[in-house]
Amino acid sequence: MRYRTGASAERELIKMLEKAGFAVVRSAGSKKVDIVAGNGRLYLCIEVKSTHDDTLYFREEDYEKLTSFAERFGGKAVIAVKFINRGWRFFYPENLRKGGKNYKLDVQTKEYLTFDEITGRQASLVGVINRET
Repeated sequence: MRYRTGASAERELIKMLEKAGFAVVRSAGSKKVDIVAGNGRLYLCIEVKSTHDDTLYFREEDYEKLTSFAERFGGKAVIAVKFINRGWRFFYPENLRKGGKNYKLDVQTKEYLTFDEITGRQASLVGVINRET
């Protein structure tokens, strides 16, 4: 059941990315990342998670695989979480906080990005503030 839920979330995100003009490759049974997407100016290496719960724990091992692959590939590492019945939240790994051995992602976490922000269609408020200073 968990595999089907995760694969369904991956396919949903792929459709969203393609609609936004990205070429997308899904790595089924992925060893490094779930999705690689690019549009000629932005390249994303995405790990997709989905949960019915309010909290998701992201393993340190998965964090290392994602960030290492993205660095070698030259893309931006992104963790995409579908909180079922609450929508998508996107996180840059470097902004996560560790809770014990794992990283904790919560539906209440304020440091998330929207789909438009990760695809470059809308600047994040933090990005705008950083550019002005």
